[in-house]
Amino acid sequence: MASPAPPRLVHRTLLRALLEQNGWLSWGRFEGLYANAAKRVAARVGGTPVSVSRSTYMRWIAGESTPEGLAQQVLEELFGISFELLMGPAPDREVVLPGVLDVTSRAAAMLVDSKWSTSMLYPTTPVAGVDGSWYLDGVDLLDPTAVAVQLYEATDHADDDVVAIGPSDYPHVRQFVRPTRRALLLAFVQERRDGGGEGGLYVLDAAHARRLLSSERPFDRLPIPSAYRLDDLTFAVVHGLVTADNALGADDRLLDAEEQGLEQHLQRERTVCAREAVPGLSQVGAAWLGSRFCSRHALRWLTKSGAPSALWSRAQIGEEVLPLLLFRQQHQFIDEFRKLAAGGVEQPGVVLCVPEDVAAASPLYERIMFFLALAWLEMRGLVTWVCSEPEYAKIDEFVLVPGEQAVVGTWMRAKDNIWSADVAVRKAQVRDFDLAVRHARAHSITQGGSSRARLRAAVEYLGLEQIWGTFPQRCAELGAYGTVDMLESRSRLIALDEVDRALRYVGGLSSA
Repeated sequence: MASPAPPRLVHRTLLRALLEQNGWLSWGRFEGLYANAAKRVAARVGGTPVSVSRSTYMRWIAGESTPEGLAQQVLEELFGISFELLMGPAPDREVVLPGVLDVTSRAAAMLVDSKWSTSMLYPTTPVAGVDGSWYLDGVDLLDPTAVAVQLYEATDHADDDVVAIGPSDYPHVRQFVRPTRRALLLAFVQERRDGGGEGGLYVLDAAHARRLLSSERPFDRLPIPSAYRLDDLTFAVVHGLVTADNALGADDRLLDAEEQGLEQHLQRERTVCAREAVPGLSQVGAAWLGSRFCSRHALRWLTKSGAPSALWSRAQIGEEVLPLLLFRQQHQFIDEFRKLAAGGVEQPGVVLCVPEDVAAASPLYERIMFFLALAWLEMRGLVTWVCSEPEYAKIDEFVLVPGEQAVVGTWMRAKDNIWSADVAVRKAQVRDFDLAVRHARAHSITQGGSSRARLRAAVEYLGLEQIWGTFPQRCAELGAYGTVDMLESRSRLIALDEVDRALRYVGGLSSA
């Protein structure tokens, strides 16, 4: 007598788990949601909306049959998750599933990539317990990186100047922010019908959300300031901080070891460090190490001469000014440069060469970051001169003591080197550097007798006129709340405080 066939084991699918969590398991609730999703699919692919019977639905959720044809696309439309994953098993371990996002929320996330070419955003959880991701690429200096991300739907609370994620999402938010890794929350708010709110996406570091949710006081909502709306300004900050911070964090041990050995190079006036001498170092890590050495080299040899009058930088795009705004050691170097320059007869400043074609090709968020760096330098009491002749972009970086010496220290776009440094003291050499600075001063596109006038000229040259009407106010909003409460730096080598200072400085400029 043949043995009876073993009973077929039917796993609990992710489809059923999502239906249960969202309260959509009943046929009456599911039928309406499915019909609406079917209409959207039909409008997109053409044809008649596909329907489903109650008996078929019951077999789906029991795991006894699998949807076919357009029904698969309808379910993907409804849940924002691939059909294969929906039909796969729900996780056995205890996890909190995220809420199913509305089609409008998913569309808003898709627009992020169309607006910023260096972004690839996958904000929904592909399977329960696994985070979405936001891939951020660099243009030149920055290394590509990825950060965990989760999108939630939120409500607008204009009276409190915040958007808020509601308590129904708290269980998943707590699970999402619990791991000790960098992660970002995105909150979506639809544009208010009365025109009182801009809607869109808002961003918050998971570390800040974790602190808010750990409070013992009762919370009726998780607030995110409206100032953290994701636009070109906040994307510039998020993109710059996350990519630079992740790279420096990965390189921390290597950078610490390399910094200990800089002293032997500082003893020499002329020194070069090849890129291949430190294998495995990221591009950002190489920029930090190169800028660190060149700063120390300049300060060592400048003290042997008179007061410097100008610092020549090779930065041309937003990524290349990030070290000025983010690196702690660059903040210290600028402070020391200003102190040494205080004894001179000329007003000290910084020269940057930005050819017209480079400015025109740079994305808006990159030009915004470059402008913030100019504002930060002006705020620090340094005049900014911007020349546009392409041939001047090839000049090495240097600090000039007029008529006496030029301390050369190139780390930006140094080809195969992390740095190359020298001290020019021969009269002919110093004269060439002096003439370059004089030309930049005389032909700067940012001419003006005040910081406000120079920055206003930079707005025009960088093509920021289209946003200038509201840009100072936008900077003031973000600066008032502080990027340090929107993002968290994990590297000891980075500080966001100076970005906030630059934002507040721009916020004080007239939009007229």
